[in-house]
Amino acid sequence: MLCCSGSAFEGQWQNGKRHGLGVEMRGRWLYRGEWTQGFKGRYGVRQSSTSNARYEGTWANGLQDGYGSETYADGGEWSETCGEYRVVC
Repeated sequence: MLCCSGSAFEGQWQNGKRHGLGVEMRGRWLYRGEWTQGFKGRYGVRQSSTSNARYEGTWANGLQDGYGSETYADGGEWSETCGEYRVVC
């Protein structure tokens, strides 16, 4: 389904809101994971289509919740499990 904001969503709905499993494409970002009452929720992966930028982990109320790992466009990584930023060569 193409939304008025220019994003596209394919997945489950409940009471007119995204709820369950789904995939959203918005600009250069793709999110694949769980939705709760219209928000990204519980667990999912957001990745860029133009770089290596990626976050995989937990979400709450549509925002990254901090328990996961993030890879930045410059190749650096952040992991909640080790609590440090490092550049991978």
